Amino acid sequence: MEAGGGGQADRRETPRVRLQLRLAIVYPEREGHPVLPIYHAVTHDIGLSGLSMVVEDDVFYEGEVTVVLALPPEHSWAAQESITATARMTYALHSSKLNGFKVGMRFVGFEGNAKELLQAAILHESAKAEPGSGDPHAASGA
Repeated sequence: MEAGGGGQADRRETPRVRLQLRLAIVYPEREGHPVLPIYHAVTHDIGLSGLSMVVEDDVFYEGEVTVVLALPPEHSWAAQESITATARMTYALHSSKLNGFKVGMRFVGFEGNAKELLQAAILHESAKAEPGSGDPHAASGA
């Protein structure tokens, strides 16, 4: 597991892991304004408090947006699940190194059991990233 921060102390509520999940940003409809299109992207890193992504366009929005995340299936034969959360964009910085905009979002709410599903996906990915952490059944020697 690799936490964000690049050598600086991470001030986030919860740690983040490098995990690329497909996502869609759905902007709210506002009276008197044109409807913004749904924007598709991939996360750069994610935690229970928020996420960051690198995108080609400046998609920053001053308000809450709906984020739909496609979680990786727990097993190769399992169906892929998606979760829905409400988030507020906290920053959008252009990066020539990343060749795009790095956008940060803070989750403000989750639909149904989305937070628990996200937590399980993060724990599953963290277990895969730690050395010597393979299948827990394989380590039993049975």
